[in-house]
Amino acid sequence: MTEKEYFDSRLSSSDNGENFDVKALLSKYLKSWKLFLLFLLIFIGLAALALQFINTSYEVSSKILLKNETSNIDASGNNMVSNNPFSNSERVNNEIEVLTSVHLMRSVLDSLSLQCKVSILETFSETELYGSELPFKIVVDTLYPSAYDTSIKIKLEGKDSFSISEDFEGDLDAASSISSSYGYNRYNYGYKIEKPYGTFKIVPNEKSNVKSTEFLLEFRDIDEMAHDYVKKALSVYVINKDASVINIVLKEQNPQKGEDIINTLVEIYGIKAYQEKNAMALNNVKFIDERLNALSVELNEVEKNVAQFKTENELANVEFDANSFSEQEIDYSRKLTEAEIELKVLSAIDRNLRNGDNESTLNSLSVSSPNLVYLIDNYNRLQIERKSLQRTVPENNPRMIDIRDQLQQLKGNILGSLSTSRQSLRSTIGSIRSRSNQFAAKKQRIPSMQRQLLEISREQGIKENLFLYLLQKREEAALLVGVRQDNFTVIDKAITDFESKSPSKKLFMLVSLLLGLAVPVGIVHLKDGLNTKVADKKDVQKRISVPLIGEITHNASGKNLIEKGEESSRLAQDFRMMRMNMSFHLPKKKMQTILVTSAQEGEGKTFFSSNIGVALASSNSKVVILELDKHNPELMGALGAANSEIGISNYLSPGTRIITINDLLVPVNNNDNLFAIGLGSEKVDGLESFNSVQMVQFMEQLRNDFDYIVIDSAPIGTLADTLSLSKYSDCCVFMVRENYTHLDDLAILEEAKRNKKFKNPMVVFNDVGFIK
Repeated sequence: MTEKEYFDSRLSSSDNGENFDVKALLSKYLKSWKLFLLFLLIFIGLAALALQFINTSYEVSSKILLKNETSNIDASGNNMVSNNPFSNSERVNNEIEVLTSVHLMRSVLDSLSLQCKVSILETFSETELYGSELPFKIVVDTLYPSAYDTSIKIKLEGKDSFSISEDFEGDLDAASSISSSYGYNRYNYGYKIEKPYGTFKIVPNEKSNVKSTEFLLEFRDIDEMAHDYVKKALSVYVINKDASVINIVLKEQNPQKGEDIINTLVEIYGIKAYQEKNAMALNNVKFIDERLNALSVELNEVEKNVAQFKTENELANVEFDANSFSEQEIDYSRKLTEAEIELKVLSAIDRNLRNGDNESTLNSLSVSSPNLVYLIDNYNRLQIERKSLQRTVPENNPRMIDIRDQLQQLKGNILGSLSTSRQSLRSTIGSIRSRSNQFAAKKQRIPSMQRQLLEISREQGIKENLFLYLLQKREEAALLVGVRQDNFTVIDKAITDFESKSPSKKLFMLVSLLLGLAVPVGIVHLKDGLNTKVADKKDVQKRISVPLIGEITHNASGKNLIEKGEESSRLAQDFRMMRMNMSFHLPKKKMQTILVTSAQEGEGKTFFSSNIGVALASSNSKVVILELDKHNPELMGALGAANSEIGISNYLSPGTRIITINDLLVPVNNNDNLFAIGLGSEKVDGLESFNSVQMVQFMEQLRNDFDYIVIDSAPIGTLADTLSLSKYSDCCVFMVRENYTHLDDLAILEEAKRNKKFKNPMVVFNDVGFIK
C-alpha cells in the first residue's frame, strides 16, 4: 500500500457510519471515565451494602402422588363403585385446598415450636438460629398478645445460668401493672419464668456449637405466621394435569427449617386424613355395637322363654312330625320377619331424615332395595366429605354449597324411595300373612303346645342369625379401625434447591454493575442532548458536507508553535497528517494559497496558521504566513516574531513611500523557509484594500516567491473581509473547536459551501481531548 492509498483509506473510513459511530461513542465514554468509575463504585458499594441487609431465601420442594380411590366404603362396610368421571380431578383440587389451608399450616408451625425466633445480633443484620444451632430451647407455657411486641435479649452467663432483658414496644406502665419482673434478671436453666407477656422456660441445648453469648428472642403470632406462609411462601400445584402428582414448594431462608416444615406438613396431612377415615369406621362399629347389644338382650329373653316353656310343659323329649306345611310356614314366617325388620329399619331411616338430623350418616343394614342402598351410600359419602371440608373452608364455599344442595336432593330422593319401599314391604307382608294364615288352619292338627314351642324357637333362630350376621359385619368394620392406609405416596421428600437462591448475589451484583454503567451513559447522553456546542467530529459530519481533513489534539504544553526537536510529538504528527490530507484532497491542483478562517474568535485560526506553516516549511518548502485579521491581529505574537512597524496595511495604503515585500518579511523561529508578514500600522478597510490592485500585485508576487501562502483571516462572522480574500486562495480551512464552536455556527459553513463563497472548503477539528 502506497502512502497515498493509506491516507485515502483513512479519509474513506470516516464515511463508514458503523465504524465511526462505534469509535465516536467509545471516545465519548472514555472522556467521561471518571464519571463511570464514580457511579460503578457507588452502585457496587450500595449493592454490597444491601446484600448485608437482604435475607437470602431458597426453594424447598417435595412431591407426593395421590392414590386413585375408585371405590368408597359405605356404612355397612360394603364397597360402592364411583361412576363420576370428574371425581379424581375434584379430589386433587380438594387435597390442594387442604394442603394450603391455614389450619394445617398452623398445626405444622405449632408442632415445630416456631413461635419463638432466636437470632444472633450482628453488625448489619440478624442471623436466625434453628434446630441444632440453637444454644437453648424455649418451652412456652402461656403467651399473651403483648409478647408479640416484646424483644428479649438473652445473655449466657455460664453453663447453668443466663440473664434476660426486655424491650417493650407498647406501654411500659401497662406492662408493669401486670408484673414488675422486667429489666435485667438472672435465671437458671429450667426455671419457670413468669412475665407480663407470658410464662416460659429456657432449657440448654447440648448439641449447639454456637460461640456467641448474646441472643435476641422474639415471640411471634403463630396464626399470623401461618397466614404469611400460606399466602407468601407456600405454593402447591399439580405438575401435570393428566397425573395426580402434587408439587409442594416453600420459600425459606433456612434450608433445614424449610425441609422440616414441608416434611411435617405432609406428615400431619396424612395423619388428619387417617383420622377422618378412622372416624368413619368407628361410627360404623359404634352403630353395629348398639344393634348387637339390643339383639343380645332380646336373644336372652327368647332363650329364657324356651327353657321356661319346656320346663312347665315337660317337652324336653317331645318328637313330632314336621310335614311340608310346617316347613312352608317356617319359610313364610322367616320372610315375614325379614320384611318386618326391613320395614322397621326403613321407618327408622325415615324418622331420622324427617327429624332434621342433617349431621349424621344413615344405616343401610337390612335394606334390600339396591337403589335405596345406592342413595344412602351417596348421602353418607357427601356427609363425610362435608365434615372434611368444614375444617378447611368456610360455609359459603362453592363446594360446600354444592354438597348441601346434593344432600338436600338426595334426602328428597331417599324419602321418596323409602315411601315406595315401605309400601312395597307392607304389600309383601300382607301377602305373606295371607299365605301363612292358609297354612295355620292346616296346622290345627298339630298340638297347641308344639306350635307354641316352634314359634318361640323360630324367633330364637331369627335373632341368632341376625346376631351372627352383625358380628361378621362388625369384624369387617373393625379391621378398618387402626389400620393406616394413606391416600398418597411421597415421591420426593423435602429437598432444598440451592441454585434457586433469591436474591442471587451474582445477579444482584450484575444488575448493580449494569446500573453503574447505564446511569453515566444516560448522563453523558443527556448532557449531549442539552449541549449546544460541538462535542466531537460526529457533530460536524452530521451537520455539514464540508470534508474534515484532520484533528488537532488538545495542546497541554502551553506552547503556541512547534519547535525543532518536537517533530515526533502528537501535535506535530497531527499537522503533518493535515498537510498530507490537504495535498491528497486537491491532487490535480497545486494548493499554494491557504485561507484560514472560523465562525467566531478563539477557535484556533492563528494557532493553526502558525503550525501548518511550520509543517509545510519542514518539507523544504518556502512558506509565508499573512496576518490579515484586522479585528484581532495575534499572528506575530504567536510566532514569537518581533512586531514590525510596517506590514500589509502599509504596503496597501496609497501615498506612502515605496515598500517592497522584502521589507515586510519577518523570519520565524530561526527557520530559513518560514516567514511572516504582519498587518502593519495602518488602518485597513477590508473590502477596499483586499480588492485593490496593490493587493492583487502583492499576492501575485508572493505566489512567485513562495511555495505556500497561509492567510490568517478574520472570523467568517465578518464575512465581507474574509470573503474578499477568497479569490486569492486555492482552498479555505474552517476551524471548528471542540466544546467551543456553537452547533448553529456550522450552518454558516454549510451555507458558504453551498453558495460557493469559498474555494475548496475544508474543516479542521481543533482542541480534541484524548485519553492518555
